Amino acid sequence: MEEKRKILIDTDPGIDDGCAILTALSDPNLDILGIMCVAGNKSLPVVTPNALRLVDFEERDIPVCEGSPCKLKEIGLDLVQENEGVEFHGADGMGESGLSYTNRCLSPVKAWDFMLEKIKEYPDEIDLITLGPLTNIALAIQKDRETMKRLRSITIMGGSFEREGNTTRYAEYNIWFDAEAAEIVVRELADDVKMTFVGLDGTHSCVLSFDEVKFLEFEGGRRGELLSRILTWYMRNYWFKDGILGAVIHDLYTVLCLTHPEVIEEEKMLHCDVLLDDEHYGQTKETEGSGNVRAVMKINHRALIRAWLSVLMPEKQHLIDQLFPEA
Repeated sequence: MEEKRKILIDTDPGIDDGCAILTALSDPNLDILGIMCVAGNKSLPVVTPNALRLVDFEERDIPVCEGSPCKLKEIGLDLVQENEGVEFHGADGMGESGLSYTNRCLSPVKAWDFMLEKIKEYPDEIDLITLGPLTNIALAIQKDRETMKRLRSITIMGGSFEREGNTTRYAEYNIWFDAEAAEIVVRELADDVKMTFVGLDGTHSCVLSFDEVKFLEFEGGRRGELLSRILTWYMRNYWFKDGILGAVIHDLYTVLCLTHPEVIEEEKMLHCDVLLDDEHYGQTKETEGSGNVRAVMKINHRALIRAWLSVLMPEKQHLIDQLFPEA
């Protein structure tokens, strides 16, 4: 039997993070070593309970660690992140999920220390998935860069190389939120660790439809019902804000790009710099030099839907094949 892939997830759980984490927890080929929380769209006191809700819902014993409550340059200033994205993510950050939680999996170890401990335990074996700002990763690098170089890979939901940003003209939210941290991660690790950006170039090429989510609700049991409920909240806001009948689930796509690489239709190797000047703050820019990161540029919708549904409800593979046949 093939050994399970060892995964660490760093996240600021909103709706798309929740969808991604539930999918990863459902994948029998993954060994989720821990979930590390960071302030982003929501404050740390909101996102940490959301991670605990998900491990309780799945009845898993996976450590959940608190990380930075603010961006790197605000550490030590007693500043904490305010709650943002209420209209998109709901007051609880997860589409008014209504899920209860306990602290049974809450670890006393800080996120960056937990990360370093696990990499030392499994050098060159761990794939790190980041679904929020990169503050915790930068803090771990500042503490022990050599250990962080022993990651097998880093897959980052963030950035935009050819599309306009979603926070400023140039910047995607996760990178913009803590550009100093992102700059450290790219500068210090990209030459030593396989690094993939799943940014707006790739994620906006794939829109999840109501039909696909409703199929999951009808056939996916309690997990499918939960995902449909929170994704319907998300889709409602996509419609009223952007006129899109569906939703782009960025963090879900990021997980699947790592675990099911067949969903990647186009990619390119490029040299990436993270810019910090005022106008371009948070921009991931392709610059001259040999490629140090891989950027996902297009996602195959049919391959992604098949991979996602097959992970969540493998017992319904005959229906998946019927409704979403291979191209």
